[in-house]
Amino acid sequence: MSQASGGRRGPRHVKDGLNRLLGGLGSPSADVLVALFEHWPEVAGSALADRARPVRLVHRRLTVDVDDPALAAQVRLLESELVARLAERLGHGKVQFIRPRVVGRSNRDRPRRR
Repeated sequence: MSQASGGRRGPRHVKDGLNRLLGGLGSPSADVLVALFEHWPEVAGSALADRARPVRLVHRRLTVDVDDPALAAQVRLLESELVARLAERLGHGKVQFIRPRVVGRSNRDRPRRR
């Protein structure tokens, strides 16, 4: 595409545009987000990872959905350890805080009424 027909100098990678968008929203790069979701079971341990799911990372604050207030308390107690483990896998400073958020079970997880 010529500059006269749109001002672009050639094809761009989708990843570059996505990373610019994520940065504008206060999120890290797509590579960091992919690594976060891939490594979460190792970082949290399988028992915790089964019930605590990372859902967003904005301004270095990771929000983790949990299904129980007691589990939210456990995540808060483990925060510094989890942040240190994440730093080993994602790089220092990518996650500085973890905010557990208690959410109800989805409709598909509830027993059916008869």
